[in-house]
Amino acid sequence: MLYEMRQYLIDRGRLDDNHARMRDHTPPLLEKHGVEVAGRWAALAGPRTPMFCYIMEWRDFAEREKAWGAFYADPEWPQVRAATNAGSEMVQENHLFYMRPNPAFRQEEGDSRRRLGGVHQITVQKIAIGQNPAVADFLGSTYIPRLEAAGAHVIGICDLVSGPGLPAIVSIVAWPDAATWLAGGRAFESDGAMRAAYQKQRDTLGATLLGSAETIVADPAPYALPYASLRTSPR
Repeated sequence: MLYEMRQYLIDRGRLDDNHARMRDHTPPLLEKHGVEVAGRWAALAGPRTPMFCYIMEWRDFAEREKAWGAFYADPEWPQVRAATNAGSEMVQENHLFYMRPNPAFRQEEGDSRRRLGGVHQITVQKIAIGQNPAVADFLGSTYIPRLEAAGAHVIGICDLVSGPGLPAIVSIVAWPDAATWLAGGRAFESDGAMRAAYQKQRDTLGATLLGSAETIVADPAPYALPYASLRTSPR
């Protein structure tokens, strides 16, 4: 599986216009050309705002190139783009990431097509160089279970295969509401098992397996809530 994440920096005051484009105009075009969107979000807080993020699922790069090639060659797309831009460019910047499922991530039965709201977090986090197997083991044995114990639902944990700051992982996490997100985030940061694991990593490796991170606190698009899980096998 291949995931494509696009982060659009939107012109000031035009986030609602972008939502209208993504809600009312692009879905039929995307479906027509086989572009499967797993989730759409607007940033509530993060390093770049106002920002719109969405994630596509692909079997491989070949499927991705074929679908987007057909989409951009469709004469309807420039008409939609011009009409929704309404005289000025809406998207100011595009950050593009390619990702694959991390071995620690397991898709729960039924979650791949269940929709999920709440408060979401999309985090790009650096990992220790040359430690990918150890990172996956830590994620599966400690990080994901403790995150779920704090009240989070893990939509996806991915290895970043293209983009700035490699090596890195990308996590997409949902909290049922803002109060749970705030309380759960605090509990997760002070979790004893997590603190002990980090200390063990410092003692044996001289550093933690997970490094600095950029987090987007995201509002899932209400007109197309994200799926509760990224697919880990082709549809």
